[in-house]
Amino acid sequence: MDAYFEKYRELENSLACFESWQNACMPHFHSNIEVVYVLDGEIEITINGTSRLLSKGCVSVANSYDIHSYHTPKESHTLILIVPIDTVHSYNTKIRGKTFASPFLNPGESSDEIYYALQQILKYKKSDWLETKGYLYVILGTLIRELGLKSSPKTSNSTLAREILIYLEQNYTNKITITSLAKRFGYNKDYLSRFFNSYFGYGFNKYLNILRSRHAVQLIKQTNDNLTQIAFQSGFDNYRTFNRAFTSVYNMTPSQFRVAYREQYKQSDNSGHDA
Repeated sequence: MDAYFEKYRELENSLACFESWQNACMPHFHSNIEVVYVLDGEIEITINGTSRLLSKGCVSVANSYDIHSYHTPKESHTLILIVPIDTVHSYNTKIRGKTFASPFLNPGESSDEIYYALQQILKYKKSDWLETKGYLYVILGTLIRELGLKSSPKTSNSTLAREILIYLEQNYTNKITITSLAKRFGYNKDYLSRFFNSYFGYGFNKYLNILRSRHAVQLIKQTNDNLTQIAFQSGFDNYRTFNRAFTSVYNMTPSQFRVAYREQYKQSDNSGHDA
């Protein structure tokens, strides 16, 4: 079965940590790191073609753009962590061009450390980002130490797809066209355009606009820069293109998004003071 590109994970691009029961998911991939800790029962997990039936205390890790799927034979209870790659820059530098020697960790002291860190992330993820980020590095560092790293293989269409997505993730604020992308990977631009559309279910420009709009959202939330500045900082050529692309992705203009976010933040802040 061919893997599908999980679009909503790309658009959401936020840390998530949650429990799941009877988890089942077809082969898919996205730019996030996905860690699964088995709380109870058994779950069959496949990552890049390697399958393992995991039981209580086991851990799996699907790295950025790894193809993974889940199947529960009878019953399973798991704890799942989704980590956007742009929140763990040091980790990205460490594993660039590499993958885990094995994506599965057996029960033991190290998996217990990961479970403790996951519990703390569940507790702090909305109230203390600094502490949460510390626990993210505890989990990822433990996985690197226990599982080891090896060079990433270079084969198949799925590898090309992952390499394209990684390149775009690292360069979307720069000037990129389908022509320059095709030249970068050594393909005819018409072939690469068809490949992109059929593999990801998006046209190249649509996906690039999603990445840039997602970046703009973070700038709108974190800075007071004017929207024209944010447009250029996000890779758009002009404000008009930015406004149209952003509205297509988020169903509201950048200015409407800023007003809505500030109102939401104000209400949240007032609620905190009331408490």
